[in-house]
Amino acid sequence: MKPGDPAPDAAATNRGIALLRLAIIPLALILEGGDDADLVVVLCLFAAYAMTMLVLSVRSRQRLPGTAQAIADLAWIAALVWVSGGADSPLRFAFYVMPVAAAVRLSPPVTTLWLGLALAAYLIVAVPHPRTDLSDDVDLIVEQSLALLWVGAGAVMLSAYIGRRERGLAALAEARRQLVRQALDAEARERRRLAEALHDQAIQNVLVARQELGDAARGVPGAVERAREALDRTSAQLRDEVLAMHPLGLERAGLAAALRSYAEAAAARGGFAAEVTVDDGAAGVHDELLLATARELLANAAQHARAARVAVRVAAEPGAIRLTVADDGSGIAHDRMERALAEGHIGLAAAAERVRALSGDLSVESDSGAGTIIAVVLPR
Repeated sequence: MKPGDPAPDAAATNRGIALLRLAIIPLALILEGGDDADLVVVLCLFAAYAMTMLVLSVRSRQRLPGTAQAIADLAWIAALVWVSGGADSPLRFAFYVMPVAAAVRLSPPVTTLWLGLALAAYLIVAVPHPRTDLSDDVDLIVEQSLALLWVGAGAVMLSAYIGRRERGLAALAEARRQLVRQALDAEARERRRLAEALHDQAIQNVLVARQELGDAARGVPGAVERAREALDRTSAQLRDEVLAMHPLGLERAGLAAALRSYAEAAAARGGFAAEVTVDDGAAGVHDELLLATARELLANAAQHARAARVAVRVAAEPGAIRLTVADDGSGIAHDRMERALAEGHIGLAAAAERVRALSGDLSVESDSGAGTIIAVVLPR
């Protein structure tokens, strides 16, 4: 797509309206024939206009002015109806094109506006026309006006319905883009965290063990034991990192054991007591998402909550699974989440997006100094 090109949907709409406009010409020839000279002249001029707009809709790189098109279309339709008989012209149905064409632009107010203008134009053409006898044709004019209103109302409803669907699809597409961005950001953060953990802990312990083994070779007392302790710490650190990258405990021991492992690690970092409860029947549905979400919430509690106690519970409810992480810490100020997003901390927001992607819900109950309760509800 080149710069300046109209959006694909707008271009398709312009082409569709151009073809609809062009279809009036054979309809007029079939219904009216070519006997009326005035009609032939107006129809030829209208055909030139319709062909020009069709070419522009196909070749133009700019958006075609919708209001100007609609005004021109209304004037041409009024002219065709005038020269073909006024109130009882067989071409009066061309006025239906106006609200239908407006409906494809997915704007109920615009569709309503052009319905009103089409109705007004029909009355302006039909009532003062030389062939109109109000004493005989008033019923016809009323019937045609009501029919136009009925078709226009359907066009307005169609415009509103399709517009809502389009906006819903656009919102889903935007949510998908956000999830992709958050997944990439989370992967980058995890790589940085892993690199820092290996460098600051595991590699340092290996270097310590190497030095102690050198001391042991020179006969330094206790060096072998210190080297063994350093290697044991390295083994534990590497095991924790492997578990963080791939929850083997979830596969082998189940959700409850994996949650307890994460809760114990977070409790050690945050200095709080952790309690984990998993109800019967709650595991096995969304275990991976529950575990990832609980890990994020426990990490936040360890880093920010300054809590004495954190409780994690996974409960089975009718048609749903509920994860609750509650702490008695410092709480979250009302504007904290917005400030965290502005500062680039998207962990909780990313967790909420993942939950919503499965038609779930994440809610936060908290205030400064009053602790925090975060609840995640996922449909079964």
